[in-house]
Amino acid sequence: MRRESSWVLIWLVTFLTRMATGQNLIPNNSFETYRNCPQLDNLLNEAVPWYNPTRATPDFYHQCYNTGQMVVPPRTGQGLARLYFDQGWAEYIGVRLKKPLEAGECYFFEMYVATDTPNRYQTETLGAYFSSGPVTAPNSTDRLNLNPQVLDKLPRIQGFRWERMSGLINAKGGEEYVTIGSYYKSPPFLGFYYVFIDDVSLKPVTLDLGRDTTLCSRKNALLLDGTTPDAIYYKWQDGSANPTLQVTRPGKYSVTVITSCKNLTDSISVDYALDFDLGADTTLCNGQTLALTVPSIPTATYRWQDGTPQNTYTVKQAGQYSIRVTQASCVALDTIQVRYVRPPTLELGADQELCGAQTFTIKPIVADGTFFWQDAFSATERTVNSSGVFRAGVRNDCATVTDSVSIDYSACDCILYAPNSFTPNKDGQNDVFVAYGCGDITITSLSIFNRWGEVIFHTDHQPFEWDGYYHGELCPGDVYAWSIRYRMKNGKQIKMSQKQGPLSLIR
Repeated sequence: MRRESSWVLIWLVTFLTRMATGQNLIPNNSFETYRNCPQLDNLLNEAVPWYNPTRATPDFYHQCYNTGQMVVPPRTGQGLARLYFDQGWAEYIGVRLKKPLEAGECYFFEMYVATDTPNRYQTETLGAYFSSGPVTAPNSTDRLNLNPQVLDKLPRIQGFRWERMSGLINAKGGEEYVTIGSYYKSPPFLGFYYVFIDDVSLKPVTLDLGRDTTLCSRKNALLLDGTTPDAIYYKWQDGSANPTLQVTRPGKYSVTVITSCKNLTDSISVDYALDFDLGADTTLCNGQTLALTVPSIPTATYRWQDGTPQNTYTVKQAGQYSIRVTQASCVALDTIQVRYVRPPTLELGADQELCGAQTFTIKPIVADGTFFWQDAFSATERTVNSSGVFRAGVRNDCATVTDSVSIDYSACDCILYAPNSFTPNKDGQNDVFVAYGCGDITITSLSIFNRWGEVIFHTDHQPFEWDGYYHGELCPGDVYAWSIRYRMKNGKQIKMSQKQGPLSLIR
């Protein structure tokens, strides 16, 4: 099945998937603007409004002037900051946010860090501390004794490569400053190192699937994006747990996102201006028809493959059928392939009445389909020797037909036959004693007795026959007796029975 569509509202598909975060609250977040081009070290204050909270000397570099200290190029743009850490020396950078944080709201902090000495870099120490007022220690170069809300949890860092550091913040309210630097740990003796900082951001965590919308047709599939930073769990209305969901039919869609500091929920209703489907490609039997119908819209125009201008069409022969529906600037098409085949045929033959040891081979006559026995018998032809009804079928894409044949052994007396003598002289004639019955008799055991009533032979497995030997020696010519146990089928009933008789062994 093929669909095509176009509509001026298709631009909505692009813009309805939105970022799950809002405006960046960090000014000059990638150190692009400056008051004066920095041509020396220790000039962070040129990257306004960033400031130095302590007596240490953080750096600001920009490609407006090559000082030779920018050993790692900026991640984006042309500027970056650099911090130095050593025993008794920890550098920090601070900035005032564009607006204070709101109590109870969730914010996503992110920045990128790099170093040229990864073997000295200390993990779980670089972080961001948020406060209502600026952090200042103008007479100190020591590490600040603060508990940052976001802390680096990178397992390791590689040299000269930017690594992402991020985390969620559950605001208490009124936080208006962020201070970035090293907390908790000091480098070991002779363990000093530099850290480059770029692309710092702080954004409120939101969830917005967009406004309710109407698309042209099912061709204009809409990707709903609930991606939320550091989300723990996603759950859509259909139970799926992915960040995104592909809309393929009209309806109301909703998602719940769980984060470590806030749960978010949003929903959107999606409709289609032209919502129809001719169905899957179809196979019909010869002589059948198929009614194709699309919704009747007063302002729409219809055109089938042969020019028919209605919303319905009757298929009477094989071929490809398509419709084009136009409403204003919305155009939708759908196509269906229809195939015709002859119905299958099956003939198992006439019912049979059999007697004694007669057998019958059922030879099905099959055309235009795949044959099967309903009892899962594997071969097509089957030879039967007992009463029963045997059913089979033939199927193809058009239909399934069935037939049955009845085999009946009750039309004559059902007997168990056993000879009264045999000659085990290996001349190929009458060498063994063997009993048999009609098709409804199943022998289950055979026993042979001598004239004193001793059992000299017994078997409960096929073949039910005796060759005249006992303990490896041919028995003398004499009169013996046989006893046979058997099952006899009579309609749906099964009867267990036993029969005995004399047997002469002639040598």
